[in-house]
Amino acid sequence: MLKIESTVSFATAFSALPFIKSLNQYYPDIEYWYTNKVVPGLITGNDKLIVAHDNGIIAGIALGKAEPDESKLRCVRVHSDYQNNGLGIRLIDNMLDLIESRHPGVTVAEEMFHLYSRAFIKRYGFELSDVSKGRYRQGKLEYGFNGA
Repeated sequence: MLKIESTVSFATAFSALPFIKSLNQYYPDIEYWYTNKVVPGLITGNDKLIVAHDNGIIAGIALGKAEPDESKLRCVRVHSDYQNNGLGIRLIDNMLDLIESRHPGVTVAEEMFHLYSRAFIKRYGFELSDVSKGRYRQGKLEYGFNGA
């Protein structure tokens, strides 16, 4: 049975690391960022982690940031065995509630734009606000929504 919950557990945060590492091709050194910025932020309350479990197996994760002057949807990843069944949307919905923002900043790598743009624009009403080249990787586009 699939269960989605917010957590500040270090053990859970580090068990989610394979999901984060899978993004290294789009965001170089993402593992360093996650372990040195996001994980400590879970303790301070600025960073948020939602995990979807299925009988002890992580099916997906969502990362967010909630500060008084800035909210972000940082990451949504769903294991390939659980894709195309609405889990990603459920994770985003839960994260938007958790960070108390309907229009957080979010960026998307050019290779993943087609996966997210339709839901971001049609379902959530996010506005494409920036397209930058070389933001995270030389010569690659990064699409920013909601002022990100």
